[in-house]
Amino acid sequence: MAVISNLERFLPYPPVEQHGVIGDRRTAALVAADGTIDWLCLPDYDGPSLFGALLDAERGGYWRVGPPGPVSGRQRYLGESGALLTSWSSGDHELELTDVMAWPGDRSSDEGRRAVIRRLSATRGDSPAVLGIWPRVDFDRPIACEPASGGLVLHLAEHNLGLWASGSVEPTEGGACGSFHLREGEEFWAVLVLGETPDRWSVDRARDAMEEAIRYWTGWLDGLTYIGPRRERVRRTALTVHLLGYAPQGSLVAAPTTSLPARIGGDQNWDYRYAWVRDASLSLAVLALLGDTEMARRYMDWLSGLGSSTDAPLQVLYGIRGEADLTERSRADLEGYRGSRPVRFGNHAYNQVQLDSLGYFNDCALVYLEQGGRWREEYWRLASRVAQHVARTWTRPDHGIWELDRQRHYVSSKVMAWVALERASRIAERIGREDEAAAWRPVMEAIHAEVMDRGWSEPLGAFRQHYDGEGLDASALLIPVMGFLPADHPRVLATTERIVERLVIDGFVYRFEPRETLGPAAQPLGDHEGSFLPCTFWLATAYAKAGRANDADAVLDRAEGVTGQHGLLAEGFDPLSGAVRGNSPLLFSHVEYVRAVVETAKARPLDKARLMVGRMKERVTKSLGLGD
Repeated sequence: MAVISNLERFLPYPPVEQHGVIGDRRTAALVAADGTIDWLCLPDYDGPSLFGALLDAERGGYWRVGPPGPVSGRQRYLGESGALLTSWSSGDHELELTDVMAWPGDRSSDEGRRAVIRRLSATRGDSPAVLGIWPRVDFDRPIACEPASGGLVLHLAEHNLGLWASGSVEPTEGGACGSFHLREGEEFWAVLVLGETPDRWSVDRARDAMEEAIRYWTGWLDGLTYIGPRRERVRRTALTVHLLGYAPQGSLVAAPTTSLPARIGGDQNWDYRYAWVRDASLSLAVLALLGDTEMARRYMDWLSGLGSSTDAPLQVLYGIRGEADLTERSRADLEGYRGSRPVRFGNHAYNQVQLDSLGYFNDCALVYLEQGGRWREEYWRLASRVAQHVARTWTRPDHGIWELDRQRHYVSSKVMAWVALERASRIAERIGREDEAAAWRPVMEAIHAEVMDRGWSEPLGAFRQHYDGEGLDASALLIPVMGFLPADHPRVLATTERIVERLVIDGFVYRFEPRETLGPAAQPLGDHEGSFLPCTFWLATAYAKAGRANDADAVLDRAEGVTGQHGLLAEGFDPLSGAVRGNSPLLFSHVEYVRAVVETAKARPLDKARLMVGRMKERVTKSLGLGD
């Protein structure tokens, strides 16, 4: 490798959709299309950022590997794995960068170790290339970088990182850099490792660790039984959900990022690096439907052992290790993504009152049981405590699914309260505890009657957002999605049409009418925030359940068109600018996508038959003991 000069920086604040994600089910890194890791927290998702240029280009730190001039390449995943490929092609040469995190399995021996492995290959022609790494702990503290046996050591406050490379990398003030020339067929390897010294690494070990990680991801996918439509995308989506897990505990993060804005320059910038009961429950229910009940079992075990800082059996969200206090703090001194301030850490919703998350948990528990998951008495105790709490408190206002500041009688909260009781009753029937559920049936009937009476608005011609207003809310789509009413019920059909008329722009669904929800000073629909992708997938599910499979497919096709080359789904999409918005990748978006695909398949007899074959295969595998 001949030496060249003129190491250049990175492209600041690239579009969210121009990021892939790699992870080890403890933490995750976002890799921009110019080869820059601009987001990585260590040692876990909720740790301090080591590379945070995504939120402050000057103070955040980054690690770029690629061509000398920062230029966006094309990104895709390597087959059905968690290894990300970024490629650049120009004239007569081509470079390909492979990124992966080592040790994504469940082995306890891997705790305390983290490693990002990067391989740059000259796949066609000769090409110059560079490496530049400037870590910054929590945006503030430059890291001392010193030569060590086998490479460099980067000194953090609580940890030391080893940097090994197959070529020359020199320490600089606050980081390290290298420039080199790859001839066709040559490779450059680099490993950033926590918990090991650089002298333990070599090209052979880096290659072996990369291949081991790839085998883990492909092996996990081999256990899924889904054989319906959009199979490749469903499997990629399922893999992303699995990647967002926290292996030591069985929890999942809503997203690996914080403070990516719902609107550029706005202040709706939230920290999603925690475990929402709603998102995680829905995710594990979907994975159980696809054939993985083991992740659901570990999640149920985890939740069953948690306390709550509220009067509910489960609070809205937890830290990834079960922490109950997630007090929010802001960093107004940071620039934020494209000037979107403040940057937040922690999340104030942890002590809110939200009935919907309890309904999602009991729904997850029922799906797990129906899919043959190993049932334990602890699960029933938690599900019945949830039902008892809902039966006592459903008449109270709450903050709603959108975590709004003002408590109201939100219709979707009442619907999900009904879901909590209905799913608990069905669990009771399956495990022989019907007598314990008898008291919940009258409460279910009362909730249903009240929603039909106070939740319906004649002037609106639809189910309203809350009892005291005439606003429209996309969460009304949960009425057919969760089975509160049939999808072809006249009121459901009318609500769906009102939502399409008033909350949809270019086929993408927004959460609510801002001025009806937030007051007359709010910006209008389309300006306040981007569309919300889970709401868009609710629309597809509602269409599918109503027998409108072609309309559901059209919604799915549009949404797939904005996922980027790697198929990742963020929180939202702004059809006015054509840009992705919010934290990414978002767990909620991925699982609602899968639900919509599965429901659309059920709406077509042939596709439904294929789904049944896949589930039969799963049951046979379990009965023979091959899935243990």
